[in-house]
Amino acid sequence: MPISPLTNKVIAYQEIPNFDTDSCVDWAIEMIELGYDTDNILMLAGLSSPINYFEAIALLNKALAELGLQPKIGEEAVVSYSSYYISKIAQSIDVRSNLNSIDRLCLNLEYPSVIYNFYLLWWAWADLDYDPNAYSTYWEGASIDNIEQLVVNYANDWLKTYQVI
Repeated sequence: MPISPLTNKVIAYQEIPNFDTDSCVDWAIEMIELGYDTDNILMLAGLSSPINYFEAIALLNKALAELGLQPKIGEEAVVSYSSYYISKIAQSIDVRSNLNSIDRLCLNLEYPSVIYNFYLLWWAWADLDYDPNAYSTYWEGASIDNIEQLVVNYANDWLKTYQVI
């Protein structure tokens, strides 16, 4: 059975500052739509705002255990969480917004090398927005005409390098 793309995001919750538990509820709903029917997934999907962090995480842990999934830690968590956004970038879906999510994560986690190039691409794009004729010191060869495609290409290459569920 297929698994929700949000799985990569929620299994990394332990390493993500200010993890948004709404993602847990969204994940549970997607899993139900995919045909998963466990008590904890159903209870998690039934939570409503404002969501109690501790209740959501307890249900998430039980639901993950029911599926035989372990929460990720360290670099594995960064790769897993990031892959949710990077997959969208690779598909040219809301490239700028998803790149911003990776940039914020990079800042919050103090610049992990595994996603640092996305941080550089974000700032290259920001510089080019400020001055479209500028030479980007963040990403060689970047221009206002090609920055989005550079980001998409890099996302596709990154996904080939890192294994996620």
